[in-house]
Amino acid sequence: MTEVADLSAEYILAEGPDGLAKVLDSLLEESRKDRAFAEEEHFILYKLGNQKAVIKVDTSEVPFHFWYFDLLGRPMTGVVKQTIADFLWDKCGEKERYAKDLGEE
Repeated sequence: MTEVADLSAEYILAEGPDGLAKVLDSLLEESRKDRAFAEEEHFILYKLGNQKAVIKVDTSEVPFHFWYFDLLGRPMTGVVKQTIADFLWDKCGEKERYAKDLGEE
């Protein structure tokens, strides 16, 4: 249990899907303002109940890329998938890209 507490110093803590959405928004805002920040590796420690996972976010280009590592080896939960999908759709241009692709067919 102390290992997870120690990880909080190196990782951005996100509590639940709302916390994850806020962290992703702040990463997007900061990466748009600061190119050096965007090139750094960013890790989120996601917690919801007894679920704990590390999410690596590549902010060097939009749309962001994600890697998910549950600390107990479980697959990504639906709520985390939906939170990331909503972020990519609403904030990273996926909605516009999809509309453009539909128009080109």
